[in-house]
Amino acid sequence: MSVKLFSVLLDLIFPPKCVFCHGIALSGRKICEKCEQEILHTTAKKCIFIPDSGETILCIAPYLYSGKVRESIIRFKFYGQRDLAGFYAEDMAEQIRKCCPGTRFDAATPVPISAERYRSRGYNQSELLAKSVARCLRLPFCEYLVKIKDNREQHKLNEKERRGNVKGVYLPKAGGQLAGKSILLIDDIVTTGATLGECASVLFQSGAKQVTCAAAAHVL
Repeated sequence: MSVKLFSVLLDLIFPPKCVFCHGIALSGRKICEKCEQEILHTTAKKCIFIPDSGETILCIAPYLYSGKVRESIIRFKFYGQRDLAGFYAEDMAEQIRKCCPGTRFDAATPVPISAERYRSRGYNQSELLAKSVARCLRLPFCEYLVKIKDNREQHKLNEKERRGNVKGVYLPKAGGQLAGKSILLIDDIVTTGATLGECASVLFQSGAKQVTCAAAAHVL
């Protein structure tokens, strides 16, 4: 029996569940028809400001952070639904291929969270995404950054406050070899881009040649 036929038979016995509503999805799909019509796919390409140089870099995000996408990312980020990392990573990887044809990334790396946040949550959602994206794109996964303090939550601040809130909270991880490398920097949500911009700045200061950002969803 072929692998494809076995997969179809398995779907008939155990129908796939929609990642958004947990209803029945079509064979080989992860979203039901109803949710497929409701969620907002985008090909968002945002410009992330790098505070030290004044330059901008590309950020790619396949979904708009609203409705069922927002609800699912909240479940993923705060309520332990880690399996959503694989779903979002597949779409992120597809958009990265489309938006960055010919770009040869040396590694994927996540936006880190503080040790305190990691202990309370048990995982870093951006790390799970970065590992899954790295598998999809056949890239090495490397942790190049650390977060040295648990700053205020970004979503409670305005744009100016956000940039000040992340200043100096990220450092290069000891032993990371970044000189001349092209890095894919991964986060879960991009709003103003302050966090990604600060992390990218640290990567550049540590010798990275190029940094491209990607997130599961973006805020308008």
